[in-house]
Amino acid sequence: MSEMLPIDVLEKLDSMDEYDRMLAYDRIGSDYRMTASEVESQFNAWKGGAPAGQAILPQSSSPTSNTKKADYIQDASRYRPTYDPSREGRSRQSQIEQAVMCPMCHSALGIPSVRPIKVTCPSCMAETTFDA
Repeated sequence: MSEMLPIDVLEKLDSMDEYDRMLAYDRIGSDYRMTASEVESQFNAWKGGAPAGQAILPQSSSPTSNTKKADYIQDASRYRPTYDPSREGRSRQSQIEQAVMCPMCHSALGIPSVRPIKVTCPSCMAETTFDA
């Protein structure tokens, strides 16, 4: 079982906006040898009234192919990649209409609205098929 997060870390997460908090889950997880989802689970349990040190952790899951319902992010235009200046790259970038959260590491992923769609997260290499 992973260690429990100190109250000052949970309070620091609470003071962040949603996007910064999402990014901090992974960083804090690395510091405390936890996954981002474990950090998020502890924060949500603490925020919901569970005393620090008694947060319930999620069951671990491996980064394998699975079908998920997309966890959408508002303002998908912020997640358009701009690192591929080729004609094909610009074409792919123009197809990005939505942004979702990677279910494994919670990275933001820009995707087209085609469903089902298989996505490999560039951060954690988890392969997920979004069907809704």
